[in-house]
Amino acid sequence: MDSLQHADSVAEKKLVAGLDTTTFAITDSTIRLKNDQFPKPHGRVVNLMITGVDSRLGDHTMHADANHVVRFFLDSGCIEIISIPRDTYADAGFDDTTGFNRLTNVRANRGREEYHNAVKEITGVGRIDYWMEFGFSQAIGLLELLGYRDNASSTLRVLRSRQAFATGDFQRSYNQGQFMRQAMLKNIKHTQTVLGDLALRASLMLVETNLTYDACSRMMEDMTANGFSDDPSRIWVRLEPAIVSRIQALNFDSSNISTLDRQIESRIHKLGLDSVKVTSETYENRLTNLINKAAADSAKSPGSVIRYLKRPFEQRAWLQIMDRTRRIAYRDRLCNMLENAYVRTKKTASAERVREYVKMEDAVRGSN
Repeated sequence: MDSLQHADSVAEKKLVAGLDTTTFAITDSTIRLKNDQFPKPHGRVVNLMITGVDSRLGDHTMHADANHVVRFFLDSGCIEIISIPRDTYADAGFDDTTGFNRLTNVRANRGREEYHNAVKEITGVGRIDYWMEFGFSQAIGLLELLGYRDNASSTLRVLRSRQAFATGDFQRSYNQGQFMRQAMLKNIKHTQTVLGDLALRASLMLVETNLTYDACSRMMEDMTANGFSDDPSRIWVRLEPAIVSRIQALNFDSSNISTLDRQIESRIHKLGLDSVKVTSETYENRLTNLINKAAADSAKSPGSVIRYLKRPFEQRAWLQIMDRTRRIAYRDRLCNMLENAYVRTKKTASAERVREYVKMEDAVRGSN
């Protein structure tokens, strides 16, 4: 890989080669980031914007809580993940004295296109070819597909945490980028299998995206033909803006999540900070109330059913219910009502999308 320029120092070699630190202690930074010493592949590149949105149940307002540009260097068989802290300065349409001009607010206040423009300005990438957005419930589903079936909720809690780290949101963003990197390296071997194909199709149906299965397949074919593999040096993570130069690298293997979760909670407690958690019971009550409201109108007003349930369906709201039996019961009740409402209002394509999604989810569950 002549086009890859590895860092000189031991710590920087660890970063580029993807070697994680062996300690999981939440302490000060252990790796030095220098953007001028990252690999610089050449040739064709495809840029995918991955956004984790923070949106309440049933709400259409979406703040950009997680921001990552994944760059696929097709001719070099490499992937670069650029992770951007949510509070990075960007024009969200507010007076600068308000403190609201942050990247997270651009998505909520100015829409997806302006949000992508802000990301391009921050990172220097010339374009966004594809985009993918998902909320909390969809993230749970993605984590389960990636092998975190029994601890998806705690994994997401770890990845969203910033209070326990000295560098706050910079560390959180880097953690998310490293998680994606480690998940890619771990799951590369499954890409050519039937289960891997099902997981890819399921992932694309789970999120909101303009990326297609065929486009993914073409990218993977080009990447593989040019040496892409589970070699750790093929994928790296860097931060933009590059304000923080030292950061901690953690191992996010499923077996380490409970340790990280406990240490984060302990650190937050020692700092005297609040760890706010929406309990499963609280969330389930909200979902129940929303579905019951739709059910009350289902006989007379299918339009009201759609207004109540369209957004929760898009959010895959039932995936936050950890009990699998109750989760499926909520899904079936919500999706059956929504599908029926679409049929009654002659929105056959929308009804078919609901049916196809449920069919896919059942296929994934049956494969586990």
